[in-house]
Amino acid sequence: MSNASAFFGGLMGGALVGINTAMPCKVLSFDASTCTAKIQPLFKAKEIDKEPKSLPPIEGVPVLFQRYRVHDNRKIVIATDKGAHGQSTGTGEHVHNELTFTESVEMIPDLIAGDVVLAVFCQRAIDEAQRGSDVYPGTARMFSIHDAVVVGVFKQ
Repeated sequence: MSNASAFFGGLMGGALVGINTAMPCKVLSFDASTCTAKIQPLFKAKEIDKEPKSLPPIEGVPVLFQRYRVHDNRKIVIATDKGAHGQSTGTGEHVHNELTFTESVEMIPDLIAGDVVLAVFCQRAIDEAQRGSDVYPGTARMFSIHDAVVVGVFKQ
């Protein structure tokens, strides 16, 4: 391998190490009111001739939720027992075998400290984009751990 190849290989490898794409993280805390988490990246950083070290926790990480339209917002019939139930009063007859969703259903996260989640790191700073604003691409912050978003849970 030539010196030039080694130089550019090292340069390219060093640049790629600094690009965060996705990594497993442990949930340290979750704020349901803001749908944000404090997470601890589980990958360590390693510099040449030094011991690996843990990355610092990341605070205020947005946690994605999902919005679904259930059965195209039409009635869903559920097969249940239509007979009397011990907990009822009066005749004991009541039927609860139909659901109708008239609007979309939101699946809100419920993270617990210790959950292992997947965090992705956005290409650019997400501060303004989260508010729905167009973002000028001139920012120097790219693939930063400060632009993490929790997209799902690996395990509890």
